[in-house]
Parts: sequence; C-alpha cells; structure tokens
Amino acid sequence: MTIAPSWKQLLRYVIPAASAMVLFSLYTVIDGVLVSHGVSESALTSVNISLPFINALSGLSILLSMGASTLCAFALGRGNKKEAEEIFTQTVAVMCVLSVLITVGVLLFAEELATLLGAGPHTIDNAVDYLRIVSLFSICFILSYCLEVMVKVDDSPILATAGVAVSAVVHVGLAYVFIFHFHWGVKGGALATGLAQLGSLLLFLHYFLKGKSDMKFRKFKFHPKIFLRILPLGVADCSIEFMLGFLTIIYNNVLFRLFGESHQTIYAVIAYLSLVVFMIMQGIAQGMMPLVSLAVGKGDQKTIRFYFTRSLLMAAAVEVLLVAVCQLFPQVFVTILLSHDSPLFAQAVSALRQYSLSYLLAGLNILLAGYFTALGRGVASCLLSLSRGFVLLPASIFLLSQVGSGQGIWIAALIGEGLSLLLGLVLLKKTHGAPAALPEADCDHKVAAA
Repeated sequence: MTIAPSWKQLLRYVIPAASAMVLFSLYTVIDGVLVSHGVSESALTSVNISLPFINALSGLSILLSMGASTLCAFALGRGNKKEAEEIFTQTVAVMCVLSVLITVGVLLFAEELATLLGAGPHTIDNAVDYLRIVSLFSICFILSYCLEVMVKVDDSPILATAGVAVSAVVHVGLAYVFIFHFHWGVKGGALATGLAQLGSLLLFLHYFLKGKSDMKFRKFKFHPKIFLRILPLGVADCSIEFMLGFLTIIYNNVLFRLFGESHQTIYAVIAYLSLVVFMIMQGIAQGMMPLVSLAVGKGDQKTIRFYFTRSLLMAAAVEVLLVAVCQLFPQVFVTILLSHDSPLFAQAVSALRQYSLSYLLAGLNILLAGYFTALGRGVASCLLSLSRGFVLLPASIFLLSQVGSGQGIWIAALIGEGLSLLLGLVLLKKTHGAPAALPEADCDHKVAAA
C-alpha cells in the first residue's frame, strides 16, 4: 500500500469503496421497487419499517469493522503484521457470537420489535415475516461487511467491490424470481436479501481461507481492552447506519401520529433515495480513511492533509450534483417507487424537493466524522456522529413537525445537518490546532500490546 499522495491513489480507493456502497444501496432500492410493484405499496411500507433492523446489523458490523480496520492499518503502517492479524481474528470471533444472540432474540420477539419500529394494523404481519427471515442471516450481514473492509486493508479494494457486486446480482435475481414467479411476497424479498449476503460472505471467506490474502486468520489471546479503542473509532461510520435506522423509526412514528400510515409510504420513497446518497458519501470517506490511517502510522502530515482536502472537494462536488438533480427531476425518483396514479405522488415530489436540500451538508458531516476516525481521534468522531444522529437531527424532526400542520418535517433534516456541520467545524479547528493524531496512534499500539 503506497503512501505517495496523489489523486490516482485516492481514486484507487474511493472508486471501489463508493461503487461498493452504491451497489449495496441500489440493490436495496431495487428490492423496494420489486416489492412495491410486485406486491403493493403497503408491502413497501412494511419493508421500510423493517429496514432499521438491517441498519442495526450493518451498524454493528461497521462499529467493530471500521475501528478494527483502523487499528490494523496503524499496525501495518508500523510493520507489525502479527498484531494486525490478531486484531482481525479477534474481531471476527466476537462478531460470530453476537450474530447468534441477535438471531435468537429477534425470533423470540419479532412482533414486539415490529411494533416498536412503527408497524400499524396494515403493515405488522408483513413486517414480522420480513424480520424473522432476515434475522436468520444475521451472521451473513455482520461478517460479510467486516471481511469486505478487511479486504481493503489487505490492499485489494477491487475485490471488495466484486463481493458487493455478487451480492447485488444474487439479490436482484432472486428477489425477482421469488416475488414475480413464486409469488412469495415480502417473504420472498427477505429471503433474497439474506441469500445475497451469504453469497458475498462466501466469496470473502474464500479469499482469506485459501491463501490469497496477505493478512491471515491466526490464533489469538482474547484481549477485551482492545475494544476500548475499536469501539470509539468505529462510531463515526456505524452511526450512519444506526442513524438511518433511528431516524426511520422516528419519522415513521411521527408521520403515523400526524397523518396516518399513508405518509409512511412517502417517507419510504425518500428513505430509499437517501440511502443511495449517504452510501456514496460513506464510500468517499471509506476510500480516504485507510490512506489517512496509514499516513498516521508513518507520521506523514503532508499526506494526511492531501487526502483530506481532496476528499472534501470530491464530496462537495458530488453533493451539489445530487441536489441539483433532485430539485430539477424529483418526479423521476418518485416514479421508481410510486405510480403516477398514486394519490401520494404529488406530495412525495414536494417532500423530496424539500428533504434533498439536506444532502448539501450531510456528505460533509460524514466525511468529517470519517476523517476524525482515520486520525485516531475517537472522541471527536464520537461527539460529531452521536450528536448528529441522535440529538440534532431528531430534535429538528420533533420541532419542525410542529410547523405548517406537520409539513415542516421535510426540512428538518436540513436544519439538523446545518447544526451538525457547525459542530464538526469546531472539532476540526481543535483537531488541527492540537498536536497531530500521532500520540493516539501510539496509544493504539500500547493498548493492542497490553
């Protein structure tokens, strides 16, 4: 993994990372399209209500994977391959145990979970079916993402994209067959989702178990203290998934209280598009992070600044383009999930125009949080990510839902992202004004060796 700062090197990591994220989000959107047109709009709402559970699985995986990968990159930057492999193997082992516990819990309490997520009388049955089936594949969701991230650390970013591409093809193909030919409805969509994750997991396992990787599984002595460093470093990225799930719960419950189940469908349209936008931004951040972390391990401040500023420019350009498209052609996106004849179509178009303004700022917040993580600044990363996803955005939703008979709810995200960006800029100033992140990187080494 060369550290020479260049646009070529940055794009070598950003393009596969962003492509993987876009593929993941697109096949999730296509799954929604197939459910909407192959079953019903009500079924689409049920799936969207259940998505926070998948967000939680992905978030848990990211929480452990990104923190562990950052520590692995630090170790590799210092030339300590054994330490990196021990962190990697221990993280995978913990994930396996957690996934089993999650599956058992959901199978026992699926109805209670569906109600908590916002399911109403017309959506709860489909939501319960979806949750139970998807929970059987919890280990696939959690491990496949972990191994995808570690493949990038192992200097094979293209393989990571290939793994997600395999998952996307399997997902879309099986979902189409299960829904339109076997007529399994929401259950078919859930089964296709789980099997798609199994496909990518098998590909990544083959890479690590068949000697193709430079980094290997190895015996390790369990050191729980290492998670004191892994968890804070993973918060920035995992908060995106947890935030998406948490905000979906809030939006669905608030919309149900204000307008009934119909407006939950409008939010489903916005949520699917937002997933694509956030995954693009997360892909840019994830492409930048291993390069910055490796530079931290080598103490190269010039390279750190180079990759951060170039990634910031890239994110800003993409944001402007996405918002322009949403303002000029919102009908195109709404048509993907709703029929022109739907009584909700015009309201969905208006809501999307308002909500999409928040994309201008969301990507910058995602990139800043990822940058703090790559530096090893876990406290700054946690503060920005948690404040954004669980304080500022939710507070904006509750306050703005009281404006204009509830219609102000669609600009709440813009206000919340703006407040989050202000916090991020303050943290950035303090980070660059303090001694560089190198002392914390050294601390990682000491904790890992403890």
